[in-house]
Amino acid sequence: SDLLFWVVYMIFEFKQKWVIPFYVRLVVILAIISNGFFGELLNWYVTSAFYDRIQHVFGTYAMTLWAFYIIQQFAKVNITQKRLVIIFFIILSTALGAFYEIIEFSQDVLFKPKIKNQPSLLDTDFDLIADFIGGIIALCHYLFLKTLKSFLIKNQETYSNDRER
Repeated sequence: SDLLFWVVYMIFEFKQKWVIPFYVRLVVILAIISNGFFGELLNWYVTSAFYDRIQHVFGTYAMTLWAFYIIQQFAKVNITQKRLVIIFFIILSTALGAFYEIIEFSQDVLFKPKIKNQPSLLDTDFDLIADFIGGIIALCHYLFLKTLKSFLIKNQETYSNDRER
């Protein structure tokens, strides 16, 4: 299902003429592969005590960067003001984490697996903390890596520290 989502997205991106940095595209693909291959196929979600947390950190890191570029292009704006970027990344990563937990809960309720995605409230809480950490790492990476920060979308309104004169 992750691969299907990515193929549909790629078609949509091509039709919309969106531009995503290669690095961001690469980490999203790695997050999808690590979820499906290592987590599901090799069963690391069950056999490893820490894989789920690592995947939450890395997946949220990748998806937050990706969603940041997608939202800017969809809304036709460039968000460059540092305070607004910080708020946006924190809200975005927290929302993505909550969305992941809703998906895990729905899978547990609908499919009733023997080993649940959410064995306890503590697991959910740790997952949300890992998602927040992934978002903070994405924020730091975006703020301190010039190649990501300078990747602005042309011909769109820019929200920055520049004031109209």
